[in-house]
Amino acid sequence: MSVGRGFLRLHHKVVFYDIDRRKVQALRSHGLNATLRMEDAVKNSQISFISVPTPTGKTGIDLSHVETVVKKLGECLKQKDDYHLVVLKSTVTPTTTERIVIPILEKRSGRKVRMHIGVCVNPEFMTEIHHSWTGNERFARHFFNEPVVVIGALDKRSGDCLQNLYVPLKLPVVRTDLKTAEMIKYAFNCALAARISYWNEIFYICRRLGIDSSLVAQTAAMDERVGKYGAIHGKAFGGKCLPKDLRAFIQFAEDLGDKPKLLNAVQDVNRRIRADRGVRQ
Repeated sequence: MSVGRGFLRLHHKVVFYDIDRRKVQALRSHGLNATLRMEDAVKNSQISFISVPTPTGKTGIDLSHVETVVKKLGECLKQKDDYHLVVLKSTVTPTTTERIVIPILEKRSGRKVRMHIGVCVNPEFMTEIHHSWTGNERFARHFFNEPVVVIGALDKRSGDCLQNLYVPLKLPVVRTDLKTAEMIKYAFNCALAARISYWNEIFYICRRLGIDSSLVAQTAAMDERVGKYGAIHGKAFGGKCLPKDLRAFIQFAEDLGDKPKLLNAVQDVNRRIRADRGVRQ
């Protein structure tokens, strides 16, 4: 919803769609244009942003929510004659858009990508929990101050169409292909998780030696190469993204035949401190 609200503030017309009646009613109560009918949202728009959960199960990422909405979107696009851009903001493992999203769109719509349908991957780099480790608002990440706008595009037309929306933000833009954009999001989240687990290892060693780990971390954070975020310690990383994205990416790498030892260690350290702090998994 934050993306839609952001584009509203940039003076675009936005139609919010959700299957949850309560969410739609809540949006309407705030004067927003919201609907339970995807057909209405697609009919009266030129760009559709897909932002649905991608939970991680025992076998890796669960794409059922993405597949469901893409199938329905494809059916809606069957009724349109003009060009329509589909933008995936949900976090998905590399090659998902090419292997799954595009084939479903073409099959359900009876239309061809590039010719009738544009496709982009546009991951988010926002955070909901910065207050859990700092009160400094400069560390908050939201629509208007993301570190970068990543646009993975099927073709130039798709990428140009999406980039035009972000011009007023004056943020750095990285243009790339679909699977690279998908990879960038996982690389970001796994790197953040790795930094937290590293400092939790330092936390445990300091505790054994009777050393003030806060002083160690605060001093290290004075070096901009480490920074304040890089010195979080003494707590597990949580939220909606880091734990499930780390698990999904580990499974993805293992399915490729790789052995991501560092990422598995990052996960193990986080499990240890969650148990130590009495946090439920």
